[in-house]
Amino acid sequence: MCRKLIRLVSIVLLLGLTIGLVSTAQAEPKYVIFLIGDGMGLEHVKAAGMYAKGQAGTLSFEAFPYKGQLTNYAADSPVPDSAAAGTALATGVKVNIGVVSMAYPGDGSELETLLEYFKARGKSTGLVTTTFWFDATPACFSAHEPSRTNYAGIAYDYWLQTRPNIVCGGYHDEGVAAASESVGYTVVTSRAALQALDTETETMVFGQFGSDNLPYEYDGLGTLPHLSEMTATALSILDNDPDGFFLMAEGGLIDHACHINDIQRAIFETVEFDNTVQVAIEWAAGRSDTLILVCADHETGGLTVLGNNGAGVMPTVNWGSAGHTEANVPVYAWGENAEMISGVMDNTEMFGVVTAGLEASNPDPKDGATGVSQKPTLSWSAGKKTASVNGHELYISTDFNAVNDRTADKIVLSEPTYAITTKLEVGETYYWCVDEVEADGVTRHSGSVWSFTVTLTPSRR
Repeated sequence: MCRKLIRLVSIVLLLGLTIGLVSTAQAEPKYVIFLIGDGMGLEHVKAAGMYAKGQAGTLSFEAFPYKGQLTNYAADSPVPDSAAAGTALATGVKVNIGVVSMAYPGDGSELETLLEYFKARGKSTGLVTTTFWFDATPACFSAHEPSRTNYAGIAYDYWLQTRPNIVCGGYHDEGVAAASESVGYTVVTSRAALQALDTETETMVFGQFGSDNLPYEYDGLGTLPHLSEMTATALSILDNDPDGFFLMAEGGLIDHACHINDIQRAIFETVEFDNTVQVAIEWAAGRSDTLILVCADHETGGLTVLGNNGAGVMPTVNWGSAGHTEANVPVYAWGENAEMISGVMDNTEMFGVVTAGLEASNPDPKDGATGVSQKPTLSWSAGKKTASVNGHELYISTDFNAVNDRTADKIVLSEPTYAITTKLEVGETYYWCVDEVEADGVTRHSGSVWSFTVTLTPSRR
């Protein structure tokens, strides 16, 4: 991995760039803690509960009030990898195997991630993982590459494009540490150094631990931190931001243990993942402005639990595969927007769950888009209390004031989408907005005014 990153170090040292951010209106919830158990299927959760507490259904997140299952197929395969599944979770868009938050299939454009979405709204952001920090899942939230193995490109995106406030994961060498420091990060390489940080004053921290992935919990971590400890430190730093934060924390080695059908290591990793969720629960206790979302990206190993042997004893299990499977994976939610989780959902729906407020959001075409076709289809994420019938009031015009003042013609819709059938004028900029109406037919939540410019080329969104 060092060879794949080393060419980037000199570039970053020479550039020494900083990235400016633009703050806009906040969406709900204020604080988001998104926890992903890589490869963690329903049976993995069951097995870990049996080992840790003597029976299934006893892990901390299993007590969350809202839960469901996620389908997780990739755009080009019924069986996803972590890049395709991670991109779906991070952006709400299906992509091909191996792709990191770019529109493949499609025009190859960069897809906005949850981390970018919240950063653009003035919030602090963080990534924590037990795999190497530029691995597929964290990369999907903070990078844009056609291949998950473009490690140098992923690191470049972290350092110079998306710039999370906190990154913690496996892999350290002196060159990479120097590159990270050159763009403003405080680098720590041990558990002791991580815990010695002044979390009230630090704002940009890069935890780089060990020479690759972190060790398995079962084997002991020595001088390196646990996932729960990295997450606790990240929360302590991020919560200093009065605008809020977005944090993604991944139990990445669940997947690795399942690839080798090692139930002991898989369970120990899942139990530590549960410890990490407990850290989030304790941080969020008493708050009404926080969403904790817990899920997996895909299932690994085709695990089936055959028997419970009691607390502290490994359950009897059967493995059906050494790879990923098509199985649905669990999702659990607590707090703001948690009620949006139920039944069987697709992994692409998590973007809307995390970003949903009372107003319309996530316009497509994106605000300010160019290259839009003459007959675009407009769509957006509905407000979370929007009526299912006639809940959307759309205004569109080339006159900004007519839209802003709601004097343009109103189009009433029951779905958050509208296909324009009359050709729009080439070269014109169109303004549009959506007011969301609650079921009482009276309460309205006024939306922001968005824009796009029409050309003869196909839409690029």
